[in-house]
Amino acid sequence: MDSYQFSFASFLSLVIPLVVIPAAIGVGIIWLTTRSATSDPRPAPHGVRPWVGWLTGGRLGLWTTGLAGVVWGFLACAGWLSWTASDKGGGFTGPGLPAPTSFPTWQVVACGITVVAGAVLVSVCSRRLVPGALAAALGVATGFSTAFAVGVATEVTSQEGIGVGLSMMGLTIGLGMVTWCVAGVRDWQIRRHPRDRRA
Repeated sequence: MDSYQFSFASFLSLVIPLVVIPAAIGVGIIWLTTRSATSDPRPAPHGVRPWVGWLTGGRLGLWTTGLAGVVWGFLACAGWLSWTASDKGGGFTGPGLPAPTSFPTWQVVACGITVVAGAVLVSVCSRRLVPGALAAALGVATGFSTAFAVGVATEVTSQEGIGVGLSMMGLTIGLGMVTWCVAGVRDWQIRRHPRDRRA
């Protein structure tokens, strides 16, 4: 794939069924969790323990949480996977399209750490516990998969679309479990320090 010809039609045919529709389903699920949630949607105050505030007092709404996740996921994919320190010939390939297909292990691990850390950070910044965790995971997965789709949207049809779909599904599930655990820690902190929550 020496010459990369970006195809907007191919991009849309990848993104709409493999990213946008699953993201819309995820938004519907998050909306259902907010409808059934009995917890207080207001942010928890910082209280007298400043180290507790960052765990319990996020300020981002659900839409902002999801959009921050989309930006983080897109930048993580584009930032780490648009270049390689060790291409097939053993040399450095600078950022650009077509995206390289061979990466050193440390670069893939760094990309994974960036994606997970971003999902956790965005989740912690969310005002809502479980819905915010789900919005962060879905947002990061959507952004990452969209950036992946940009790299494989060519005139010639290929099997990379399967990778976009698997990326969306795998990241949503994996990051969802991680951010759900973060929401559990935040909930435990709130319950552990109930007097920090002013009436």
